[in-house]
Amino acid sequence: MPSLEPQYLQYSLTTLKKIADDMHEHYECCRLCPHQCKANRNAGQKGFCKAGTQIRLGSASLHWGEEPPITGTRGSGTLFFSHCTLHCFYCQNYPLSQLHYGEMLDEEALADRMLRLQKEGAHNLNWVTPTQFLPSSFRALILAREKGLRIPIVYNTSGWECEPVLGWFEYFVDGFLADTRFYTEEVAKELSRAVDYQKNNEITLKTIRKQLPEDYFDSENILQKGVIIRILMLPHYIDETVNVIYQLKEWLGNEVHVSLMSQYFPAYKAFQHPHMRRRINRKEYNKAVSALEACGFEKGWVQPYESES
Repeated sequence: MPSLEPQYLQYSLTTLKKIADDMHEHYECCRLCPHQCKANRNAGQKGFCKAGTQIRLGSASLHWGEEPPITGTRGSGTLFFSHCTLHCFYCQNYPLSQLHYGEMLDEEALADRMLRLQKEGAHNLNWVTPTQFLPSSFRALILAREKGLRIPIVYNTSGWECEPVLGWFEYFVDGFLADTRFYTEEVAKELSRAVDYQKNNEITLKTIRKQLPEDYFDSENILQKGVIIRILMLPHYIDETVNVIYQLKEWLGNEVHVSLMSQYFPAYKAFQHPHMRRRINRKEYNKAVSALEACGFEKGWVQPYESES
């Protein structure tokens, strides 16, 4: 069994600070996501995500809405980062991801937020869509470690990452909540403006599983090391969901923990799309659940069906 100590405690501060310096070079010519927009964020240029170099945080609080091994009994210390590397026009978190609401923080202030969540009893720190601010957030993590941070880091990602970010994960990520959502490039571009979705999603999921090949839980059944794959069912596009389920089995096998989610509701600009202005219906829900069962996935969770209305 590997050490279950948080990854960022297993490396020297010298090593982590060197990684942080490498990360910060990407603000000069941003290549933190597959868009590879190369914006000079240090000079005030805004790329696809429209983020600068200063962290913008939507909220930092205990959260009970994640999967049971993340939420536990004391809650997950969730940090909702503003901006996003995708533009999902149906995003339920659009005030942060698309409208960029949030509080501007320096690294010291973010470190203090992490320490406060630990003091409040959080099982982990759950970083939600942090990639656009990863260099600054990683430095904040180092500061928090120096002040006594000791709980695991969960990286809550769209599952659409690229090098060098994937290589940096091994230095600080203990658990992943990672999405896989689209099977065809056309739909990925249409709904989320993602480029090369299939290729980058496959690389991301295979890389994080290679980094964390086994799932480990503590005595309270809280994830200490491991991967949870999330699949959001979308109305009209349920064949994408079915194909993604079969594809996931091909990529990672059926032993990985899967969270099949029915929680979609129309938000942001979804009402402008002819197929996205409703919830999934019972037929779509049953089709996705049947695919999950046919592939033999037995570890994980299936959200109950909620009426289309």
